[in-house]
Amino acid sequence: MSKIKGLYFYGYENADIRFRNAGIEKKVAAQIKALNQSGLSCRQVKYPKRFSLSIWRKIIMRLPFQGPIGDCLSRHKPEFDGFDFYYIRRPIFLSLPHLLAIRKIRRHNPHAVILYELWTYPIKKELIRRWFNHPFWWKEVCYMPFLKRYINRYVAVSNLDKIEGVATIKMKNGIDFDLIPPPINLSPEDRSIHIVAVAKITIWHGYDRFLQGMYRYYKSGGNRKIVLHIVGTGSGQQKLNEMIKEMNLNENVVMHGFKTGTELDAIYNKCHLGLISLATQDKDIYIHSTLKSREYLAKGLPTIATGITDVFVNTDYKYNLELPMNEKIVDMNRIIAFYDQIYTHATRQQVMTEIREFAERTIAIQTTMKPIIQYIKDSVNFYK
Repeated sequence: MSKIKGLYFYGYENADIRFRNAGIEKKVAAQIKALNQSGLSCRQVKYPKRFSLSIWRKIIMRLPFQGPIGDCLSRHKPEFDGFDFYYIRRPIFLSLPHLLAIRKIRRHNPHAVILYELWTYPIKKELIRRWFNHPFWWKEVCYMPFLKRYINRYVAVSNLDKIEGVATIKMKNGIDFDLIPPPINLSPEDRSIHIVAVAKITIWHGYDRFLQGMYRYYKSGGNRKIVLHIVGTGSGQQKLNEMIKEMNLNENVVMHGFKTGTELDAIYNKCHLGLISLATQDKDIYIHSTLKSREYLAKGLPTIATGITDVFVNTDYKYNLELPMNEKIVDMNRIIAFYDQIYTHATRQQVMTEIREFAERTIAIQTTMKPIIQYIKDSVNFYK
């Protein structure tokens, strides 16, 4: 019996080093690896060339019938036909060319399984945060209701059984542990509490609330040394730099910029806690499955976040501090108490080993992809 064959639509050819090493790119590679290891045959379809977003391109893609630059499914190609399943990771916004390409795939392959991954849901607040992005949301409103005609399932980090009338496959983000080695060569202790925050920095991470908490703590006489290591770049970076200067937190916040490989590992080896996100609730997401939370777990770091992290639900996991979602300034005393509770009675190595073992049981990509793989196999075999 021949293998079940499929295509995975996402990515760009000749992407720069920052994109190739981004968490999303690693996640997609891990998903494809899991699909292939399960006995399926899947290959990735990428946008065929490198591109840059000039001011004219930014204007054009906001016009009524234009799609995002770099969408690898902006038009149908004959070589897309003849496969048993199609896995599509949505672009930054929906568009008419994207919808028409999916419609043509469905018409040419009526019995194929088409899965559509929503990388965040709901997405409205993320799209309309800036006034000049409102056209993206208008397109979303226009085109998303038509998707249900052509796809079998949405794949989403959500507790919803249906989205826009389409049944969902509820997904947890997973990771490939082969790509994230356990921590070694831990840095010597310097009696400080080191916290890492790895992200493409945006307003949705809420790191400003952490900085405000540090400022309030030290202004009121706090004397424990807390150091926040922010790793990454993004639209929220300038605001954080200004806050650090205004609040005189230069000795307490280190802006590392983009780091990967051994440089990133060295930062992880210094840190005791991982900061996930403090503001996902501001975009109406209350249960999250962030990629950085997975990397922190693989590195054996206890975590801090507002909202519910999906992997901890219905477990007795003790290494996550869930902060109140309405808290605009983080209470550093809670952070210190959390740190002391963990590390007073165990070494860093003991804690890291226990957390990584938990992660290997719960978020290995082979485990998190099982519902998707099973649905593909059952659906394709039904028609064969």
